[in-house]
Amino acid sequence: MKRALVFLFLLILFVPAVSARYYVVLDERLAGLYPYASEVATLHNGTVVVSNFSDFGFLGPDDYVLFVVNSSRFDRDFVYSIYRRLDRNGDGIYDPVVGFYPVEREGDFIYWTKALRSFRPGKALFVEAGRIEYGDYVGAAENASLVWVGGHGSPSGVDMVLWRFDEEHMGNPAGKAFVFESCDVGEVWKSNASLVLALLRRGSPAVVASVEMGGVSYLSSGFWASGYPLGKLVQISNSYFRKVGIHPKAVLFGDPALLPVSSPEYSVSKKPASGIYAMMFPPVNGDVYMPGGSLPVSLFRAYGHIFNPLDLWKSLVTLGGVGPIIPILGAVLLLRQKKPAREEAFWAVASSVILLLFLGILWGYPSVGASLLVLLTWAVALLLSRLNLKRGFLFLFLPPSLVVSLALLAGYATLSYWAFTLFVSLLTSLFLLGLLLGTYRAFQRVSAAFR
Repeated sequence: MKRALVFLFLLILFVPAVSARYYVVLDERLAGLYPYASEVATLHNGTVVVSNFSDFGFLGPDDYVLFVVNSSRFDRDFVYSIYRRLDRNGDGIYDPVVGFYPVEREGDFIYWTKALRSFRPGKALFVEAGRIEYGDYVGAAENASLVWVGGHGSPSGVDMVLWRFDEEHMGNPAGKAFVFESCDVGEVWKSNASLVLALLRRGSPAVVASVEMGGVSYLSSGFWASGYPLGKLVQISNSYFRKVGIHPKAVLFGDPALLPVSSPEYSVSKKPASGIYAMMFPPVNGDVYMPGGSLPVSLFRAYGHIFNPLDLWKSLVTLGGVGPIIPILGAVLLLRQKKPAREEAFWAVASSVILLLFLGILWGYPSVGASLLVLLTWAVALLLSRLNLKRGFLFLFLPPSLVVSLALLAGYATLSYWAFTLFVSLLTSLFLLGLLLGTYRAFQRVSAAFR
């Protein structure tokens, strides 16, 4: 009996834990990092597998896996190859939750493993370009464990208007996970001064970045503080992209099982992928993840920001939403009154200057964006003042339609995304036209009182 117990004990001790939910898949070229990869796996009661990335049969659909890769083989094709091969059920999204660590220098990975052990979840900080100066950011980020950054990006940094978020201006990233709502930041193979690798090198446990045009968020920024592991959130966001025909371009660099916030600040509901839920929301391993609780709220949150992936509508027409355009339209109509046709050009310039100052005081938008918004709003006002609904509709509908059509021709968008965007453009344009027309009628009455 004793011999049987001893044999059973040894069997349990030495048989690999093939059912472990967390794996560190270590590039065979980096086998010397095995002790440090084991430290990462131990944090999650996981297993290290030294691999040449040819066989992933040991991975289950609910597993978490960190691929530690030699940077010389890491690029977009490698990422998409992993994503495709791990789509076991054919729903268009990889099954296990995935993270990557491209190793340039072994010492960087060793330091990162030590920093990962000291991570503690806390609060989220959301930073948008043009809204905060560098010194203020450093102070605000001091106690944050998750930092969401929105701005125009490149592999080496993000333009924050007042400063540039790059290797020289990142504050202290240790103990902070980062989400970059920016183009191309994840293309670490394109720059010798990669922002992502610099953050990992200085102790950030995880970075979410895009490896293509557009950002990483299909849903609103609060989604990243919803209480799920960061790798799971990347998987969910990619599933939404995939549903409308966009490549799953969001990539997690670092620990995929990292839980960045201590208390959820945004609601994401999980339901079985069946019936209407399977039709309206993208399935992930047999479940759907919906922003919000009830179905109507989830539908609005999921598809009310349909242009967010490429920022088509918001950047071309509303610069951040429908809200700001309404008072500005009213100001245009109040200032304009009745002017002869030959003076319209002069009056447009004068009104634009006045409203640019008005915008700068109230919202603090960058001057270029404010000028674009004012000129486009002026064009809408001119169209609606003549009550030409056909031209007004075309003005609203054509910009996103033309841009997504050009993206289709250039290979940046799929046919399904093009059709989906045109459909939503149609609905949004009709809604916005009605809203603007109603507002115009109201301000027309106010304007008549000044005559």
